[in-house]
Amino acid sequence: MSFTLISVFSALMEPGLAWPVSIPSPPSPVFLSLGSLTVRWYAVWILTGMVVAIIWSAKRWESRGGNPDLLWDVGVYVCVFGILGARAMAVASYPHQYFGPGIPWWQPFAIWQGGLAIYGGLIAGLLTMIVMLRRRRLPVGVFIDAVAPTVLVAQSLGRLGNYFNQEVYGSATTLPWGLRIADANLPSGVASGTLFHPTFLYEILWNLIGVGVILGYEHYRKQAGKLYAWELAALYFLFYSAGRFALEFVRIDFQYTVLGIRWFQIVAGAGVLFGLILLNVARRWRQPSQLPRLAPHEAETKSETKVSEITKPENR
Repeated sequence: MSFTLISVFSALMEPGLAWPVSIPSPPSPVFLSLGSLTVRWYAVWILTGMVVAIIWSAKRWESRGGNPDLLWDVGVYVCVFGILGARAMAVASYPHQYFGPGIPWWQPFAIWQGGLAIYGGLIAGLLTMIVMLRRRRLPVGVFIDAVAPTVLVAQSLGRLGNYFNQEVYGSATTLPWGLRIADANLPSGVASGTLFHPTFLYEILWNLIGVGVILGYEHYRKQAGKLYAWELAALYFLFYSAGRFALEFVRIDFQYTVLGIRWFQIVAGAGVLFGLILLNVARRWRQPSQLPRLAPHEAETKSETKVSEITKPENR
């Protein structure tokens, strides 16, 4: 790990050149090799993002009156089914990369090589979350709002995996922060040394701005006494999808198109529309953004009482 980071910074600080020259190509997509076991950077960053999101979500859920241990119970299932959903959507969106002559039968299952569609993960993860929370008789909106900003952090960390896999980059550019791609991974017909828009980095920055926007909105609405369940979830879909829609104009990876519009641009547009509708509905519903507070005598036995047993039906 230290060797990789040193190599990256050494390339950036090459003597005699103004900084930044460009974003260098990563030395290797492999984080660790032990015999036949190979751990890739892609997997490391995906898992890091998941753990960070669960830890932060647990704190946010507890601040809403929930049991933080619930995040580890629900989070593991959400992450597993989220990854499966993300992979399924990637395979469905790019079938030519996973099926055909010369492609091994196990290629659709080789998640460690990259190839996850975020929207597939969001859909599968959201459905898993809803099912598990309903079974526990917990308010879905309050829980998802607690998770909303942490998902953007997880996505930002996951995008670092795209850098090490040398994927998710945009069109050629002469900008000083252009991304170098190893010759073996260059698109067909592109000259060696060509720089590309680091769209993975643009998305990281956009997501981190989104975290600030969601937290700022939450603080403002809470101070005004007008924060309702589902609002932060709506803001997540609205903000992330707007950024993804814009980035699709720069990305050059193959995608199917409908009337000349890229497939994931259509999905992102639907995400913006969904976010707007959900935000409007949330403000009409006006469901509490917190779990019901415990009475003093109940608070003494909080650790022995399941949150599901003290959640009122009207707040589900």
